[in-house]
Amino acid sequence: MYILFAIIAAILLSAFPYLYKRKAPFLFLLRGLTYFAIFLLLLPIKIEKQKKKIQKPVLYVLADQTESIKKQSADKDLKNIWQALKKAEINKHFDTHFYTFDTALHTTDTLSFTSKKTDIAAVLQFLKNLHQSDQTTPVILLTDGQSTQGQSYVYQWNKDSHFQFFPIAFGDTIKHNDVAIDLLNVNPFVYKGNRFQVEIFTSYSGKKKVQTQLVILQQDKTVYKKNISFSDKEKTQQISILLPATSKGIFSYQAYLQPISNEKNRLNNRNYFSVEVLDNVREILLLSSIIHPDLGAIKRSLKRNKYLQIELKNPKNTNIDYKAYQAVVLYQPTKDFASAFDKISQHKMSWWMITGSQTDWDFLNARKLFFSKQSAASLENYFPRKNTNFSLFKLPDLKTDILPPLVDKYGYISLKGTTQTAFFSNIKGVNTQQALWVFNSSKKQSLLAGENLWKWAMQSGIYKKQAAFDQMLQQTIRYLSLADHFDRIKLQYQRQFYQGGSIVIGTQILNKNLEINPKAHPVLSLQKAGQKSTYPMSFQGDFYKADLSNLSPGTYGFTVSDATTHLKKMGSFVVLNYNAEAKNPNANMKDLKRLAQATGGKLYNKTQIEDLLKSLSQKKYPDIIHISMQKQALVNYRLLLFLIVLFLGLEWFIKKMRGEV
Repeated sequence: MYILFAIIAAILLSAFPYLYKRKAPFLFLLRGLTYFAIFLLLLPIKIEKQKKKIQKPVLYVLADQTESIKKQSADKDLKNIWQALKKAEINKHFDTHFYTFDTALHTTDTLSFTSKKTDIAAVLQFLKNLHQSDQTTPVILLTDGQSTQGQSYVYQWNKDSHFQFFPIAFGDTIKHNDVAIDLLNVNPFVYKGNRFQVEIFTSYSGKKKVQTQLVILQQDKTVYKKNISFSDKEKTQQISILLPATSKGIFSYQAYLQPISNEKNRLNNRNYFSVEVLDNVREILLLSSIIHPDLGAIKRSLKRNKYLQIELKNPKNTNIDYKAYQAVVLYQPTKDFASAFDKISQHKMSWWMITGSQTDWDFLNARKLFFSKQSAASLENYFPRKNTNFSLFKLPDLKTDILPPLVDKYGYISLKGTTQTAFFSNIKGVNTQQALWVFNSSKKQSLLAGENLWKWAMQSGIYKKQAAFDQMLQQTIRYLSLADHFDRIKLQYQRQFYQGGSIVIGTQILNKNLEINPKAHPVLSLQKAGQKSTYPMSFQGDFYKADLSNLSPGTYGFTVSDATTHLKKMGSFVVLNYNAEAKNPNANMKDLKRLAQATGGKLYNKTQIEDLLKSLSQKKYPDIIHISMQKQALVNYRLLLFLIVLFLGLEWFIKKMRGEV
């Protein structure tokens, strides 16, 4: 449309002086072409232009800069080859990119050989994401082929991956006789008085029959030893050990295999582990101002669990140290329990209440607990009916149809808050929704509305269900005593770390509504062998975190404290002496060869660099052609400007020849 208007305008403007006033067709043509060219420059017209750029094929050179290279005394050779490749003639034929790597790619030219972890699979995947091309691209890999973390780098590559890998292997390529601890499994937590299992998986590389000894040390004291034999037919051994946990605390252990004759690599003979021994004994306080057979039944059932210790005291006793107990059993409370309730509330303790014929319900209702009851003077029999939807813990197989009723004052129990009922009441053969045994899960409290538990114990014993009865009482106490819902500072960390790895301590600070407080200012104080260090904690997500990744091996205690809320909490952990990079002193020739063959490449050693470069120069890697389309305005075309000047010049020259100018 624009061009049509330009043509019409050019004809009209040229026709007036050269066709209307006088007949000069040639001058009309020149003037029309001039106007048309000028209009084209003024109009918003763009022309697409194809731009072609030819780039040399890409070659990547990746150099391993981890400690394992230096441990094998191959760092000088790798540096020399790295520098030689930078100056090689082949760079004229390739667009060569040089990177170093450990767990990621780095653009630095400096080879430090100080990284403590290698993840070749992640590095190659990052290279694939970086190089988005369908052209086959060669990659020279300077490494020992050992990965200390991540997946295997072998099986994710093939000839359709658009990469050809040419590894140059560094390190000892000769396979020596070797025994190793490949894997060690242990549960890091154990209760005092129990035994904990340690599973050790060992292996042997060699052909001759050899013997070694597995030894486990705890603070230089031998706690276990066993002779082990390996042969060409029996190359692996799995050993399962039970060790005692006699005292509370964190304990570090060392498992190692005695070196065999002429064994070169002895670093993989050792493995370190630690366990934290927890004191599982729970101190329970039983308060009662009356004498009743239920008290004996409760004590006997709880004492059958060696981790539960229960003391019977009168609530009028003013010398009770409530802080020493993890839970309180309140048996048929009356006004005598007023001081006890105040102490329990002060220390935010969990409790289990049992009511009955002697209970003062007016006193309990005045305490504004999670339940209330408008009771009558008469007594009622309440039979138990199990709630199959109870989910706080697994109810034991307590046969309710054989149990006699519990006795309590007549009345309906009203509940408040977040509750779950374990047993409902059956009254005179009618199933009701009234709670008989109920839990307030938000505050770790429980109510059993009825006395005569001793009859349940006796009846369960007659029918050989005493274990189920004991388990019900023990689970109730365990549930109430283990959890701490009022803890406003929570720690998140591992009990053991490896040297050189990530060591992060996290904490949550909660406000009085138990919501995350992002305005706190917690500080971590670290202690080891009498020395203290302080670390600020930064808010990340829902946690405040401190990074302690540069710690040396040893046992550490720490305290996290917040000045704004006056909260503090202590913990401890162990940093184990472990260097994964130093554990494998041999080049992983097997995996490097598989990687090369899978992608159409070839494995070389450090003396075959010239062969590698010659092979790369002979292979036909096509140039990369980049084609782009560009839109360019006509005003940028010099040809139009030249034509305008040419047309105007010819018009002037003709008019000059005719004497018109």
